[in-house]
Amino acid sequence: MKKVFAAIAALMTLLCVTSCAEERVDTLTYAVFPYLPDVGYYQEIIERRWAEVEPNIQLVRAEWDCYTDDAPEGIDVVMFDAVMLNKVIASGWIQAIDQNSVHSSEDMYPFALEGLTVEGKLYGIPTFFCGNFLIYDQNCEILDSSEHITDLTDLSEILVVNSGNPLNRPQYIIKVIADTTGEANPSVESDSGNAMWLIDRLAIDAHEHDDDVQVVMAYDSGVGQGYIGFSESIRLLKRRAEATRIKAISFSANANMPRLYVDAGAVTTGVKGQRYEKCLELINIMAEADVLTELSVQDGVPQYLLLARRTPYRFLSRMFPLYTQMEELASDENNHVILTP
Repeated sequence: MKKVFAAIAALMTLLCVTSCAEERVDTLTYAVFPYLPDVGYYQEIIERRWAEVEPNIQLVRAEWDCYTDDAPEGIDVVMFDAVMLNKVIASGWIQAIDQNSVHSSEDMYPFALEGLTVEGKLYGIPTFFCGNFLIYDQNCEILDSSEHITDLTDLSEILVVNSGNPLNRPQYIIKVIADTTGEANPSVESDSGNAMWLIDRLAIDAHEHDDDVQVVMAYDSGVGQGYIGFSESIRLLKRRAEATRIKAISFSANANMPRLYVDAGAVTTGVKGQRYEKCLELINIMAEADVLTELSVQDGVPQYLLLARRTPYRFLSRMFPLYTQMEELASDENNHVILTP
């Protein structure tokens, strides 16, 4: 009988040891969005904050590009653009998370959470926004007062716009269609009408094929009165930074359809148990208000990232007034998540 009890005890000990070994998490591998202004700076902030709450679990950096890479094998946490949401779900690359697991969800803009929700399931925590805005010299009265591209019909070569660049032109065409039809995610087969012809005319010819950085540098050197670009491009301005403003503008004669790209942190498929819980903790830290606030200023220079949380704007607007306009862009109650390329 003693041998039976001893065998049972040994078996229970073995099961316990095995279970504990399965639950133990020593490292987590994560990849942040690779197109941030300074990926390494973001990782440093995340890792410093993580060490405060989970000092015994090491974060291991990985690289993953949602636009071009295949399955994120061996990576626990990834960041992706919502335009790829259907693909990452259909491919089984990420898993849904409990909506109640999002920390301080009331501080996030509701449209972003709604855009990442499919059939009642949430597939990530929104962190950053992005969009094609009019960034312009405040002293240019016509740009300051214009709400539509068509308000500029009588002008030519006033904007630095890479309308001929093969990476940007499709974005502008879809924006034209969205503003024309009033659909946030219209069919790419729709007619863009004459608006792209007008944008081409407004574009300064020498820069229509430039990449985004070249566009910003041209504007900063004194070319044109404004440019079309992402908010974070403003960080590159030196000469014209103080006089530069940002706003949404309709790419048609109709009302602007406010639509934003959304970058979100997600847990990859196959992660379970204690590791899954730690991954939830990590993606919450990646989108934490204090982390995003710190990320938004590097060496005293504002980075002008469009953030998915409200709280950071309170601090940033006091230091850098342009963040007031950016907060207006993020908080537009009519905003939609861009879900199609």
